[in-house]
This record gives sequence, structure tokens and C-alpha cells, in this order.
Amino acid sequence: MNSLSWGAVNALLLLLLLLLAWASPTFISVNRGVRVMKGHSAFLSGDDLKFAIPKEKDACKVEVVTNEPITQRVGKLTPQVFDCHFLPNEVKYVHNGCPILDEDTVKLRLYRFTETDTFIETFILRVYLLEPDCNIIRMSNNVLEVPEFNGLSQAIDKNLLRFDYDRMASLECTVSLDTARTLLPAHGQMVLGEPRPEEPRGDQPHSFFPESQLGAKLKCPGGRCTPGLKKIESLKVSCEEFLLMGLRYQHLDPPSPNIDYISIQLDLTDSRSKIVYKSESAWLPVYIRAGIPNQIPKAAFMAMFILEVDQFILTSLTTSVLDCEEDETPKPLLVFNITKAPLRGYVTHLLDHTRPISSFTWKDLSDIQIAYQPPNSSHSERRHDEVELEVYDFFFERSAPMTVHISIRTADTNAPRVSWNTGLNLLEGQSRAITWEQFQVVDNNDIDAVRLVTVGGLQHGWLTLREGKGFLFTVADLQAGVVRYHHDDSDSTKDFVVFRIFDGHHSIHHKFPINILPKDDSPPFLITNVVIELEEGQTILIQGSMLRASDVDASDDYIFFNITKPPQAGEIMKKPGPGLIGYPVPGFLQRDLFNGIIYYRHFGGEIFEDSFEFVLWDSHEPPNLSVPQLVVALA
Repeated sequence: MNSLSWGAVNALLLLLLLLLAWASPTFISVNRGVRVMKGHSAFLSGDDLKFAIPKEKDACKVEVVTNEPITQRVGKLTPQVFDCHFLPNEVKYVHNGCPILDEDTVKLRLYRFTETDTFIETFILRVYLLEPDCNIIRMSNNVLEVPEFNGLSQAIDKNLLRFDYDRMASLECTVSLDTARTLLPAHGQMVLGEPRPEEPRGDQPHSFFPESQLGAKLKCPGGRCTPGLKKIESLKVSCEEFLLMGLRYQHLDPPSPNIDYISIQLDLTDSRSKIVYKSESAWLPVYIRAGIPNQIPKAAFMAMFILEVDQFILTSLTTSVLDCEEDETPKPLLVFNITKAPLRGYVTHLLDHTRPISSFTWKDLSDIQIAYQPPNSSHSERRHDEVELEVYDFFFERSAPMTVHISIRTADTNAPRVSWNTGLNLLEGQSRAITWEQFQVVDNNDIDAVRLVTVGGLQHGWLTLREGKGFLFTVADLQAGVVRYHHDDSDSTKDFVVFRIFDGHHSIHHKFPINILPKDDSPPFLITNVVIELEEGQTILIQGSMLRASDVDASDDYIFFNITKPPQAGEIMKKPGPGLIGYPVPGFLQRDLFNGIIYYRHFGGEIFEDSFEFVLWDSHEPPNLSVPQLVVALA
């Protein structure tokens, strides 16, 4: 009896596990996240992220979702689209040097393409940001400080900063600054020079200029009264020059938080191959003595926080419905994060209203690009829902939760309406049926009388009805799945169809978006091919600036130069590192070119003009091949 009970329990547990597996299917077998040192980069590996999709069975792509500002806040994952079976050193996260956050997220969308269906799974990849143990950029215990609002800091020099790297003759160290790209500093600007007192004009008495304004510490609201100072928006100089040029921070924006940042990037470049050997980013803190700690955003007093929606109708949110107040961050840079999504329907961005979003910027809200899509179920009385949000400022301070109440009115029209539109997703060159699950139309009077006619779009494909050409469809055709979109196999990523939907009395126009994922079907192509010039008997490095290829569908690092006709008066060699012996190779990866380990060696004979022929391969299986290419060497 006891053994029977245990057998029943085990059977029940097994059944529960099977039910759970069936209820929540996933194509992801490993998602441990990626660990990155702050200011550095790291490549994604199969130990970090792996998918349970056989390589030889179905095409599978991963897309980085870029319209979610609550993700990739302090870094970026590239490339934007990559294969599920990605190669080592292909998918990279680059951190921007921000010291504030210890974790970032990347929203990814997985597409599995069979011959007839597209399966989509959206998930989050976590990025764990670690403190580096051996930075090149080293900050001292001294601080960069502004004594008062509108004041100037001391110059950035070796007392504040030093660069710790192996000073080899072949390495060039440069520091770059780009305020327009990084939006830093947020409350000031970078300047060079020494401030001079503003001289009085000839028509003004000297008494108009008080002594305090003529002193050494100038107050310069908006940067308009700083003779002698030159504003620096971008620069790229050697590391030594950066510490000697006298670069300063000028405060411009009172009142402001008591800390601001300067974003810099350091690159160590191999002077022979011109390849970046190592990069590092850092945010240098600037302490503003008169400032106060950064304040959190607050809900705006004038916003209603109530959204009136008609049944089925996509309705925009505006700043009269939802808004916030924040004195220290420019409003366009504020980010709204949805902490509790509506139970029915979803919030979306109008650039792609077929997908729900979990965050958006104040700029998109102000530009009326954010909307609420009601559910596709009909009802006879008013319904209510709500969405909870919080707001983040530029330095990631978070507001208290705020709630928008949604009131969905019943339909009061006999015109046909689109109640559901998720768009279409397919692989380049494929075809897909437009089904009722993706596109739904409702009509109060007579749904059978509704017709859909194609009036626009279809820039990269065509529609068929029951495998024949068609431009006029019924709702029954959609429900039967006999309306089909065919992609023309071009290198396009977006298409759409504009339908005019009418029932004999009323008519509307509606756009149906189509998302196309690229496939690896294009061969690599050569973009640089410079004649190799050298002395008789010399060995010369083939630099990336002399020979370079590109691939629109895959990583350039893995382009293979397959030598089909070797040189006659010399040889192509790989030299793995300084002091190591080189050896002849029948081909090489572009990554080897970028790493500066591919050489041409002239034998020293009396043949002064040489050449070799190669064919470019990509990493696809089987590889896409280019036409033969020729490189000339002159001794």
C-alpha cells in the first residue's frame, strides 16, 4: 500500500512537470547573462546564452530591441541582428563607463522560422557590471571641483588622472571626448584657455562692471560672458597631450545636482596595423560645491492621469494625460518605465504599434508616439483598466509610482474597425499567410459584407489569394488563412500593406506592417585593395587599411580570404606575435588582418612584380563565395 502511494505521488509529480513544460514552452536553454567590467566590453558566449534549436533544422535569428529606453542604459549590444548559433567574438556588449549602475538589461527577440510558421519569443538578457581590477584610466584621490555655480574647475592634469599601460613603441594612446554623443557633461561644458575680464564698451561707464565681475572667478550664466575661453565639444588627442592641454569644466546650469560627469574614451592603437588593441571608457566626476543632491522626478500637477478610449481604437497618450516634473534633467531625456501593464490591451509605440512596449521617453510621449491598444474583445458596457509607471531621470533617480486610469467606452458606430493587428514576421525570401490571429476586423451590422482592398505599400513583395494574384479579400478569406504575403528576397527589412476596409456604407484605411529578418545569402565583397609596396627581400605587414572586406549579413571578423593562386615571388605568412616565427598559410581570417599578424614576404629574387588570387568566404554553412580577387605586390 505504501509503495503504491509513493508510485502515485511520483506519477502525479511527473504529470505536473510535464504540464508546466507544456504550459510555458521556451526555445532558450541557457540564459545566465553576461559579465562585463565597467568601461570595458565583453563577448557573448554559449555559456551565457544558448538556444534549444538544432542548427540544421530551422533558421533562427535574434534581434536586439532598440526602442526600449529602460534597457541598454549604460551600454550597447551589437550587432542588432545575429544568428542563434552565433560565433565566438561576434556578439559584443560595450559599457560606456558609467559608475552609477551595477546592472543593465538588453531586450532580445528570438525568431524561429519554419517553412510555414514564425515563432517569436521575447526575453531579457541581464548584464552584470563589475568593478575592473586593472583599469588603464586611473583616477587619483584628488577631485575635480567647481567652487560655485557658473564657476570653473581646475585643469584636468596628472594630479587628477593618469594612464597606466605598457608604453610599447608600436602602441599609440589617444583620448577622445564627444559631448553631443554622450550628452555629458549634463550641466556644464568643457573649455580651454584662461578667462579674461569683459572690457567695457566705449559707450558704457566703467561703473557698469562691478569689481567682483572683473575678478579671477567669473560668473558666466549660459556661458555668454567668458572671454578667453574656448568651448570644446569634441576632441581626439594623445594621452600625454590630454593631461597637458589645460582642459576644464565650466558650470552653466544652476540650480543643478552636486555632481556632474565628463565622459572620455581611451584607445590603444597598433601603429603598424592601425587596429584598436584595447578600448576603455570612463565617467570623470565633477563635484559642484554649491549644488544639492539629485532630486527624484515627480508627477505633474496639471496632468489628468485618465485616458478615455473607444473600443478597439488605438488611442494616443499625451502630456495632458501623463506628465512629470523634473528640474535637473531636460524633459526629452526622461524615461517612463511601465511597472504594471494593463490587464487587457497594451501600451505601444506608433512606429510599430503591433508590439507592446515596457518603456518610452518623454520626447516620444510629447511627440504623440505612445498609444494604448485596447483588447480585441467586444463588450456592452464601459470597462476600466490601469497602468502603473515610474520615471527615471538622466542619472537614474526614480520617481514614486504613478497610475494612469483607462476607461474603455463601448462602440457606437456601424463602420468596420480593425480590432487586432500584430503584423507579420518572416525571413527574407519567405512567404506567410496573413491569419485571423494577426489581423482582425469587426463590424456591427454585417461582417460578411466587409471587403478589404489593397491600396498601398507592398514595396518588397506581393499578396496572393488562394495561390493566385489578388487584391480584394473578405473577412472569411482572412479567417481561412488563404491571403498570403510573398517577400521578393531583396535585402529589405520592412514592408507594409495599406488596406481600404469598407462595408458598402463606411470606409477606413489601415496599415498592416511586415517585419523581415535578414538571411545570410550574400557573399562578402572587397572594399579596400591597395598595392603592396616593399623592398626586395623585405617582409611587410598587410594592414587592415590595405586589404579589407565586408559582409552585409554576417560578422566581418569571420570573412575568410581563401588563397586560390599563391604568390610566385613570395609567400603569405601568419606571425602570431612579437618574437614568434612566422609560417606560410593558405588563407586567413579578416580578424587576423585586424590583429596585425598577416605578412607578405618577398623571397629576394629578381621578380619584382608579384600577385596572389583569393576568394572571400563568409561563416555561413555552406559559405557564400565572392568572385576571385587579385592583390598586387611590387618590390
